[in-house]
Amino acid sequence: MNKHLIAVITTFFVTLNLVGCSSQPNNNTATNQEKNLDNNLQQPIQLANRVVALTPLSADLIYNLDKSKLLGVPSGRYTDVVAQAKFAELPRIGGRGNINLEKIVALKPDLVIGSETFQSQALNRLKELGIKTISHETRNWQDLKNLTVDLAGRIGADPKSILDKYASFISQIPENGKSVVVLVSIQPTLSPNKNSWSGDLLERFNYKNVTADLQANTRFQGYLTLSQEQILAANPEKIFIMESDTVNPDDFKKLPFWNQLKATRNNQVYIFHHDGLISPTSINTVEKVTNQLRQTAF
Repeated sequence: MNKHLIAVITTFFVTLNLVGCSSQPNNNTATNQEKNLDNNLQQPIQLANRVVALTPLSADLIYNLDKSKLLGVPSGRYTDVVAQAKFAELPRIGGRGNINLEKIVALKPDLVIGSETFQSQALNRLKELGIKTISHETRNWQDLKNLTVDLAGRIGADPKSILDKYASFISQIPENGKSVVVLVSIQPTLSPNKNSWSGDLLERFNYKNVTADLQANTRFQGYLTLSQEQILAANPEKIFIMESDTVNPDDFKKLPFWNQLKATRNNQVYIFHHDGLISPTSINTVEKVTNQLRQTAF
């Protein structure tokens, strides 16, 4: 009986020992898997060396981060007029919503950057063709910083000098507190709320945007259509009107209620270019609009 009991006990401990030994390789396997995962996470991302930009902002950022990586840029006022000298040697791949896909494919890019709102269809087609794409929209200051850091990481560049510039652009902000309405267009009379690039800028420079909290009634969530009654009721201390290829600032003065506004009577109407207050098309335009907002506040 004792011998049988001893045999059972011995078998139990031998089995327990074998189970313990068999679990050791599993622990090693798990440890190895964790090490492999860590190694994968530490592996550098595949850097892009051949970049096509479909928006002026992405073209300008890539140019300033490492212009040797830039293969093609969009057509438009910024690339063809304002900064024509910078981009003179680069092929144009079409305008905002008229992208030449064949031309892009022929350039053999390893990264294409475009607008989430206006170029998603072209980006999806390029993705189907096996080309890496990313989309962006710059609706506020943080979006601009995030895009700059993201693009820098994708091409292996250092964004610090650009980020330092951004910081300088929003330094020395006056107390301000003046009420303002931004009129982007005439027919319809569009104005930005706080969910837009211009709305965010106004807030940063301590303007009281009278349309900040109004709900957008257009397909663009950052912009709403204002009625004559709404503008007269707001009667802001300052009015910012737009200038662009399609908007003449003088046309705002033809609005039937124009001379009834406090800002017009007090000569507090200021002209801003679309490329800057409505859309951050380049680092230079961002600098220009922030300087103008600062000076206008004073």
